[in-house]
Amino acid sequence: MLLARWGPLLLPLAALAAAVGAALHAGLAGSEGHLVYALDDAYIHMALAKNFAREGIWGCTPFHFSSSSSSLLWTFLLGVAYRVSGVRDLTPLILNIGCAVATLVAAERILARFGASALLRCVALLALLVAFPMAGMVLMGMEHIVHLLLTIAFASAAVLALGRAAEVARPRRLETGLLCLMGALLAASRWEGLFLVGLACFGFLLRREWARAAAIALSAIAPVALFGALSVWRGGFFLPNSLVLKAAGESTSVLGGLLKPIGRADIDFFRNDPPLLFLALAGGIAGLTRWRARRSPWHPAVLLPLLLGAMILLHGHYVFSPTFWVYRYDAYLVGFGVFVAAVALVDLPTPRAGPAGLSAAALVAALTVVVADVREGVHPRVEIEGIRNTYLEHYQAAQFVARYYPDAVVLVNDLGAVTYGTEAQVLDLVGLGDVEPLQIMRSTGSYTSRDVLEWTAKHHPRIAIIQLGWGWIAPRVPREWIKVAEVEVPTHHQRIGFFAVDPQAAWVLRQSVDQHYGPLVRGLGYRIKLREAEKVDTLTVAADARTDR
Repeated sequence: MLLARWGPLLLPLAALAAAVGAALHAGLAGSEGHLVYALDDAYIHMALAKNFAREGIWGCTPFHFSSSSSSLLWTFLLGVAYRVSGVRDLTPLILNIGCAVATLVAAERILARFGASALLRCVALLALLVAFPMAGMVLMGMEHIVHLLLTIAFASAAVLALGRAAEVARPRRLETGLLCLMGALLAASRWEGLFLVGLACFGFLLRREWARAAAIALSAIAPVALFGALSVWRGGFFLPNSLVLKAAGESTSVLGGLLKPIGRADIDFFRNDPPLLFLALAGGIAGLTRWRARRSPWHPAVLLPLLLGAMILLHGHYVFSPTFWVYRYDAYLVGFGVFVAAVALVDLPTPRAGPAGLSAAALVAALTVVVADVREGVHPRVEIEGIRNTYLEHYQAAQFVARYYPDAVVLVNDLGAVTYGTEAQVLDLVGLGDVEPLQIMRSTGSYTSRDVLEWTAKHHPRIAIIQLGWGWIAPRVPREWIKVAEVEVPTHHQRIGFFAVDPQAAWVLRQSVDQHYGPLVRGLGYRIKLREAEKVDTLTVAADARTDR
């Protein structure tokens, strides 16, 4: 009895353990045994959570509030964990493994409720592991797994409630309460969750359940709206800084970004991501076909494919990060698509000679091959390489600041590891951790090196550590800063510039870079360019003269 109920979970859970274990082992080998996450962005959440747990301040540094996270739920969970067990690098890994297991368990139980056979459930869960890809997301240490979990849970509960609406005279209060709670958590996990909540509420409006639709909508909007109001009260923007940057950029208002018309950008999105176009079309066709066959739209096999297609269209139109690491933002749609396919194919006829669900399982497996990078899903090479890159570029920079400038004001353009791993007063030139760059962009329509000098001057910064490969940041480096060293990071050849903002810090900064990175050249492969000592002295004198004038 126990094996019959939990048997479909055993192989997927074993596969998850094997994939995460192998990927983590490979990642540790590239980071000299240090637990490092594949993206510096993970450390932004960790820094926020650290300061929230220790100081009660929601900010990347303990010096001021900053709306730097687009996942309130993930940052809050980290903060609670840090408060209970202390600030540990291991916490995001443990939380993500727990969320991955919970996702598999929830998906298996929901598929069983929808009538999926044991074979179909097992294959669908394995496909979910690959299509998402789960092991890679664990190594990122971010919110994407909990977002997928809540997407599956909320969508399934919503379609079941919509299907029962005609069977009961009044909506069940407990069911509505759970939908409200899950809607709030989904929106707080990532803003994209509001797309699904809005579509579900539209369904309840079509069912003439006005009160239920209003309750769910208000519950989902409440956490992000309240935090947005807090951010405005603290001098920031209603949207998180990351969304302000990615959705609107320098010249377009946030409102303009949200109200943008359908156009070339939508076509380009699907041109660059054919799997999502395939899933959107397949979802629409499957939903309409099943609607015609069942003569009713209010069935999970009809509603879930239609929801999937609509979610992809909305995501494609309002996508906030079209230029880098796109798949981590889109992955929840691919994972959800595999789950939806399993539900839609539940009652597909099975050949007489085969086990129950064989045809459906085969189609789910085929879909996964079409829409996912199977090799990346099995062994997340990109994230393993990302771990080494983060270790060499960001982790070492944080170690440098912690060792030589623990109490200084430091300017950066990539703030995650430096803010998490040090107690320095870090200022972000991009605008994720400090709102001034965004305010300048909004008020003037531009952001120049002169603006950088003016808004940072009151903080009296000593040094700046700048990723020179960023095309956006290089023109905004003031000429008054003294560049004393350049470090080229191996593997991806990112160049990091070390600048003395305070002329008196130039000579010491040069020595510090040499002492920290010099011993790492042979073992890790860095390339270091130090400005000649005599030229540093000359530039320092010149900078002092400019300051005196």
